[in-house]
Amino acid sequence: MKHRIAIFSNGYNGSITLKAIEGIKRYAAVRDFDTHFYIGFAASNEKETFNVGQFNIYQLARLDEYDGVIVFSGLLNNPDLARKACQDARDKGIPVISIGMEIEGIPYVGINNVDGMRDLVEHLITEHCVQRVVYIGGTKDHVDTIERLNVVEEVMNKHGLKLAESDIYYGNWVNETAIAIADDLSKDPNGLPDAIICANDIMALAVSCELRDLGYELPEDTIITGFDHIGEGSVSYPALTTVDQDYITVGYNSCKMLYDIIEGNEAETSSVASKLVVGESCGCNSEVDSPYDIGRRNYCRNIHAKSKQADFFNRFMRSERTTILESADYEDMKKRLREFYSSNHDYIGENYYILLNKYYFEDVAAEDSEVLARCYDAAFDTTIAMMDGEISEDGIDKRIKIPGFIKVPGEQHIYFFYPLHNEQYNYGYVVFRDGTYIIDEAFRIYEYLEKMEHSFIEFRINMRLEMVNKELRFLYDKDPMTGLYNRFCFVSHAVPIVEESKRHGKQAMIMFVDINYMKRINDLYGHVFGDRAITTVSDAIKRSVGDDNAIGIRYGGDEFLVIAADASEEYAEEIKRSMVSYIDRENNRGINPFKFSISVGYVLTDPSSGRTVNDYVDEADRLMYEIKNEYHKTHPID
Repeated sequence: MKHRIAIFSNGYNGSITLKAIEGIKRYAAVRDFDTHFYIGFAASNEKETFNVGQFNIYQLARLDEYDGVIVFSGLLNNPDLARKACQDARDKGIPVISIGMEIEGIPYVGINNVDGMRDLVEHLITEHCVQRVVYIGGTKDHVDTIERLNVVEEVMNKHGLKLAESDIYYGNWVNETAIAIADDLSKDPNGLPDAIICANDIMALAVSCELRDLGYELPEDTIITGFDHIGEGSVSYPALTTVDQDYITVGYNSCKMLYDIIEGNEAETSSVASKLVVGESCGCNSEVDSPYDIGRRNYCRNIHAKSKQADFFNRFMRSERTTILESADYEDMKKRLREFYSSNHDYIGENYYILLNKYYFEDVAAEDSEVLARCYDAAFDTTIAMMDGEISEDGIDKRIKIPGFIKVPGEQHIYFFYPLHNEQYNYGYVVFRDGTYIIDEAFRIYEYLEKMEHSFIEFRINMRLEMVNKELRFLYDKDPMTGLYNRFCFVSHAVPIVEESKRHGKQAMIMFVDINYMKRINDLYGHVFGDRAITTVSDAIKRSVGDDNAIGIRYGGDEFLVIAADASEEYAEEIKRSMVSYIDRENNRGINPFKFSISVGYVLTDPSSGRTVNDYVDEADRLMYEIKNEYHKTHPID
């Protein structure tokens, strides 16, 4: 026994997951196991590439390292993925349970949605005399959408009513689509229906808010109901009439069934009853001091504290972002983040991990498709490992991909794994242990991860831009033919060398170099060979000037400057001899149809003088031309 199980779930159903966790904790205390939740935030209104990056988190789990697997198949927003996850576990001989969706050959814990939905529709018709109903389902082909729609039609038919085809909508489980449907209903010339039955609370709350914004009174103008019984629905006004699926029992039963299978016992399908929860949105429980009224008062008593906590958390996220973006490179970011979390972990908890593909942040020129092709099969660096409030140096446990993981007998912990990605490409993941503020607070974890992802991506983009800027600066600073600095860099590079020497009371050298009879080389042999003479001189300069105190500049066509700090006459003569020797060796190799030479003039600056750098350049230029003229006299053209 490994004393740990893996669970695949969807982050958008956080309130449901938190209820299931209560049941899981109860059974974990009996059997002493840790629970590893792998959670993505895939949704039907997101781009497919985004969903892939979220779905990939389920690939992170090494199933053979778990006693068993539980898949919240009805919540994953991808029936095919749910089937594959269950079948992969089964094919590997790992006990697996499906929750919410029946999959052939897979033990199943279901929820009897029918009873709760039937009671809800009966309540609307018998207690509130509802005649016309609009049904807003989730995605059209989802099993829960279909099952709940069938119950609505069945109960309405029983009472001699009909659900018109035009009154069936699909809100894809999300706010945006539900709001658009509410806008359409408000424009119906026949007015609003008697009731709007939504397949989940999120859509019901979105419709309620939109209709109120449009000036409607609820439930006077229309009744709105939901399904799921999430916390927001109880403290909203009016509190939602909804259906509770009892996920506490679902969580407990699924673990019990899983361990029955592990021990070789026969697995029987389990079905957990759902029940109607009558709120205010249908017109009931509207009296003062109702449970909902009291609940809202208690909520409002804490609203300032919640607001301040949210403010502090936003400040924490801004500081985290700044820490990431101010980093120079990956190792610097790693160091800064470790220092940051050491004193800022109230919100993330005392056991928190960030695992990153370090090569993604080191090879910033590579495309995501290249460096992240292996997804979660790649090796990940332990960027952050906080254990019991202290930063740890423990590396990743290769088996279950948590730094320094140890199952402590008698202790039960829950680990939450979340993906980090840029569209379909995953560069890391985050792990929290047990309950924290951002896990328990609705949608806070999504906001946190999204901001972290944006910071990491922006950090990498910044490093790529810096790399490109360096290349551009190189191209701007350097002469493309010779690789020496160009004339534009005289002020930015040469002048500071001379002025720095002056500040320290040292001499600087300014040397002017020119190719003799350059025009004749071009005229007789062509510019290709003329260019070869120029590159030979530039190579001579680079080989002769090898330290950081001196630079070479291509000052003009065949004119060059060499600037050196803390120089002497001996140093200048050595540079000159080295250049001339290099050119002589190249001439003797016979690779050119000609031999050529250079004229060199130099000056040493006087630190006590008020002369400018340009004054010294002019003097070196004049000396070089005197030497050049003398060379022409002694070496006339044949």
